[in-house]
Amino acid sequence: MTLFALLSWIVVGAALGAILAALWKLRGLPLAWGFAAGGVGGFVGGMIGRMLFPAGLFADGLALVTAILGGVLAMLVARARVGDERSSPR
Repeated sequence: MTLFALLSWIVVGAALGAILAALWKLRGLPLAWGFAAGGVGGFVGGMIGRMLFPAGLFADGLALVTAILGGVLAMLVARARVGDERSSPR
């Protein structure tokens, strides 16, 4: 695994998280949370993709696809968490 692959998973996840946070416009989900959750999701998704698809012909591309899925999944979890916090009484 190269450093470029690792950084590309984080950057793609963070960018995707920021885009989703900007599109959803939820009160408890600012752009910074989008960067953070998307970056972590991209990293985790890329690592899972690297474990599922070991070094081969399309390993880096498939790991990038799983990094994108990981970023989207992390943002969906963050969105659900924000929704739960807003609906709970304080």
